[in-house]
Amino acid sequence: MLKKLLTLTLIASALSACGNEKPQPENKLLCDSPAVVQNVRINVQEIIKQEAQNFARSDTRQFVDADKIIAAATQLSISLENPVQETNDGTPVCKANLNIKIPGEIYDTAQTNSPLLYGERSIEKLVQSRINGTPLSHDKGTFSRPLRYTPSAADGQTAVNYEDNALTATAQTITTALLPYGIKSLLMINGQAVSLEDALKPSQPLPEPPQIDPLDILENNAASAAVASVLPDIPAPEVLTPETRPSDIRFSANELEQARSNNQASNNEINRIWNTIDKSVQRELLEEQREWIQNKNLNCRRAAAQAETTLQAEYLQLQCDTRMTRERSQYLQGYSIN
Repeated sequence: MLKKLLTLTLIASALSACGNEKPQPENKLLCDSPAVVQNVRINVQEIIKQEAQNFARSDTRQFVDADKIIAAATQLSISLENPVQETNDGTPVCKANLNIKIPGEIYDTAQTNSPLLYGERSIEKLVQSRINGTPLSHDKGTFSRPLRYTPSAADGQTAVNYEDNALTATAQTITTALLPYGIKSLLMINGQAVSLEDALKPSQPLPEPPQIDPLDILENNAASAAVASVLPDIPAPEVLTPETRPSDIRFSANELEQARSNNQASNNEINRIWNTIDKSVQRELLEEQREWIQNKNLNCRRAAAQAETTLQAEYLQLQCDTRMTRERSQYLQGYSIN
């Protein structure tokens, strides 16, 4: 009898212990998996590779060696700090702080070479102008921002789905900082071979930078959603050239500066509106957004092609870009939850 009571007591205790156990969370994500960092690294390197190759192909001066930039991308220090699992609209998702650091020697070289591409605008100022109003921060070659992602494992492989275009936008901005590092050691200027050191001397006249498309205004916000690579913005080239002939300019410097200001304002506005749209709606709009950006780039390239000089091309490009972005902002406003 005693043995039977003891057995019943043990069974009851076991059942009680099971009842007190906390339920295990479902859909536990491997937010801190090393495979996620590796996936980030591969994506960043691939985006920088595409951006560098696109720029080199469009650089009529042939100043930039894309392979140097691609090699520099392999030396980036990449980490995900404090990865945690959150819930977004009932769906589990990982969040971590993404940090990408350009090695000091590479960043210093890029800063030294930057006048050949960016004129008087330093890399620090150029990057800062692009990340204003975005979660991306920059400090002396280190880029940081929150990153949301969902890892999944199948057949021993880990796939990572990124919630927005944060990784793409970050890699494109890093490319802007790396481009001057890729400048060749021997340049052809006015038909003559000039060493990089001599080209950097203030007395060395330089030809006009090539006519290329500015980086899409949406590259640093969620609205671009990993759009196919486009070329980085090249600032006004007048600081790199001999005195500009009056016949080359059909608008004032103030008008050009105002066009740049208007373009930045339209960028900030569409970024603000996009961030007020529900995440699920954003995902539904991604493909449409890609098509719009491609159409905008095509139309604005056609507008810039009518120009006779690089400055005129920039002015026409900015006007087209700003107009189409404002129109898109009005359209997206209809999806805003505010």
